Amino acid sequence: MKEEINVGSKIKELRVKKSMTAKDLANQSGISFGMLSQLEKGSTQGSVETLRKVAKVLDVTLAFLFTSDNEDYLANGNMDVINDEKHYVVRKDERKKISFPDPLYTCELLVPDLQGDIEMLQVNMEPNRVTDEIIPHTKGGEECDYVLEGEIVVTLNTKEFSLQKGDSIRFNPEIPHKIENRSNKKASYLSVITPVSF
Repeated sequence: MKEEINVGSKIKELRVKKSMTAKDLANQSGISFGMLSQLEKGSTQGSVETLRKVAKVLDVTLAFLFTSDNEDYLANGNMDVINDEKHYVVRKDERKKISFPDPLYTCELLVPDLQGDIEMLQVNMEPNRVTDEIIPHTKGGEECDYVLEGEIVVTLNTKEFSLQKGDSIRFNPEIPHKIENRSNKKASYLSVITPVSF
C-alpha cells in the first residue's frame, strides 16, 4: 500500500514545537493565513515554492517536510539499521506518494527518504496535463528524466523537446523549465535529481 506523506501535519507539529502561532508562521513565510491553514489541514499541498518559504522559517529543509517519523534515524545518526530493509529498499507497493494541488500530476518516491544527496521519483501525468508555469527547481546539480510510458514535452526556457517511451533528457534544474503531457494518454517518467529538490 502506498504511503502518502502528510506535509500539513508535519508543518503544524514543527510550528507548535517552536511555540509559533499560525499567524506568526504565515507572516514570516510571506503567505496568507488562509493558505497556511489549508496546508495544515491537508486541504491543499501548496506549491513547492510556498513549502520552501515555510520550511525556511521553521529552520528545516524542504526534504524534511516530506519525511515520516520513522526516517528520523538519519538525522539522529542512528546507523544501527543494517538489517532493516525499509531503510534501503522501496517495494513497488510501498512507495510514498507526494501529492500536489494539480490532480493531473503525482509523484512516487523511489528512494526510502529525501535525506540523501539524490532524489529519484516516478512522475505520473494524466492526459492533457499542461501548464503555463515555468520555474527553476534547485540551485545547481542535474536533473535526468527517462520516459517510462507515453510522451512528454520538456520546455527549457523557450526550447521544447518532445520525448517518447525510452527517450531521456539531462539538464541543469536551475534553467526555468516545465514538463507536460499534451497527449490524450497517460504518461510517466523516471526523474533523478541531485541535489534533492523537495
